[in-house]
Amino acid sequence: MTGDREHFQRAPAVGITKQQVPRCPACDSDRRHLLTSVAEHEYTTTTSDEFPLVECEGCGAWYLDPRPHVSALDVIYPPNYYAYVQDAKAQSGAKDETGSLFANVRSWLFKKRVRPIATFMELAPGTTWLDIGCGDGSALQAMKEAYGALGTGLDFSQEAVRHCRRRGFRAYASRFEDFRPEPGEQYDLVHSSHLIEHVESPCAYLRKTFELLKPGGLSVFITPNTATWEARRFGRHWGGLHVPRHWTMLDPGSAKALAARVGFEHVETSFSTNGTFWTWTFHSLLRGRWPAALNDAIFPSDYRFIKNNPWNLARIGLFSLFDAANITLTGQSSNMLVILRKPLG
Repeated sequence: MTGDREHFQRAPAVGITKQQVPRCPACDSDRRHLLTSVAEHEYTTTTSDEFPLVECEGCGAWYLDPRPHVSALDVIYPPNYYAYVQDAKAQSGAKDETGSLFANVRSWLFKKRVRPIATFMELAPGTTWLDIGCGDGSALQAMKEAYGALGTGLDFSQEAVRHCRRRGFRAYASRFEDFRPEPGEQYDLVHSSHLIEHVESPCAYLRKTFELLKPGGLSVFITPNTATWEARRFGRHWGGLHVPRHWTMLDPGSAKALAARVGFEHVETSFSTNGTFWTWTFHSLLRGRWPAALNDAIFPSDYRFIKNNPWNLARIGLFSLFDAANITLTGQSSNMLVILRKPLG
């Protein structure tokens, strides 16, 4: 953490700069209807503004209109945002938690989620792959342990990239939109976890992954799935919304439509557990009903949910079991892995 405590206690901003979104970011349709309005509940230091959430009548994607303008990123991603806390901890020289129980659980969950990829391509030491939004390199480490594949990391955070390099991985500090690989460098696999819902244009994001892939290569992304009973039942309280940071959210149908628009072949959509969405859902539902300190302790919504402690591990395990049952009963969950192939031609 930065140690700058006043940033963690700043008052939420009112009337932040916003960007109108007249057409669906996934399929470009202008037909949509209002679902609900959503406000921040996870962090008390961002904004108190409400954001209309609409559903595209062309492909079914959900998106904010208006959404925060890119100039407001430092407002909606506060200094104590969980990813920043992880990066700061790594840079500070704090003890590396690789091998800890919490790190092992994260690694096991990642390996379980990406297992479907091995059905459609060989994952081996010679596999070239790019992890977009690599953070502290936990996914790079998990893939190396599972398949021996040495990946390349890409992250906007200089601290995260330095940590990945210390762990022995090649990594670049860049926005994905600005990333330029070495001449002739292409990948067998381009992967991201919970990134596509944060970007201005998911279509531009997929086009860029298309350019980076070898013919026959796979673009794989993990993202929230809106086509679940919990997304509809909990509405503005559903944890997968992560407002105001999730700008476009997909379901299996809108993901396939987006892939076809770019030129990808849809290979498979699979589903996995995500205890964090359940934690955020209950935090939102109980906000104002329980004392804030109690709610934050039982269902931590900010950086505290990533702390390596027994309650976080127990809660993740409990919600993961619930999600596993959910997948068995309904065939899907709120955590969706989409596998796309770049045509050989």
